[in-house]
Amino acid sequence: MGMLIATAALGLATALPVSADPVTEGVEQAPFKNPDGGFCVLHLVEKSKSRVKPPTKPVCYDTATEALKDASGGAITDAPADGKGIGSPEFVAKIKAHNDSVPRIRATGASADYIIGSVFQLEWYEGESLYISGPSTCPDGDVYYDTDFTGTWWDNRTSSAQSYYSCYGLLWQFVYSGSYEHVVGNAPTLGAFDNKTTSVEFY
Repeated sequence: MGMLIATAALGLATALPVSADPVTEGVEQAPFKNPDGGFCVLHLVEKSKSRVKPPTKPVCYDTATEALKDASGGAITDAPADGKGIGSPEFVAKIKAHNDSVPRIRATGASADYIIGSVFQLEWYEGESLYISGPSTCPDGDVYYDTDFTGTWWDNRTSSAQSYYSCYGLLWQFVYSGSYEHVVGNAPTLGAFDNKTTSVEFY
């Protein structure tokens, strides 16, 4: 599955939309704080080659505690409110342990989502953050997840990212086109791709 998407990505990487704005690309635009809340969640619907999913917009909170509780379906309740350390190896281990436990949680009749990946406003997992979750992990046949940040505060604001539980991420310059950055596990900095993410795919 990963090779198929990577091949498609290479084919799309040379496409340059006429709407490209070289003045703002790579430069974070004011305001520097998300007015909707500093810690956001996207509950994505699985997408397959044969089915179109509805658009999804982030839900944001004032604390990381609320955001991680939402992203995990209520399972992770002890994230620090100020978000300090949520990109650390220790907290990533907590996310991985949660993902491992999802089948057991569901077997009790409770709800739980897999946490697939995250993006951060600043390098080294600092600043505002957005967690992406879904009902299944990666890879799962031809199912994958994607989201478009166009029209949201998160457009062109990603400076670091993580992927979890065998999921691989593609950070796209435009809406699933243009140049891209591949995220496997931890990406504490994005180099020349800093503040250039308009859409994301996980597969």
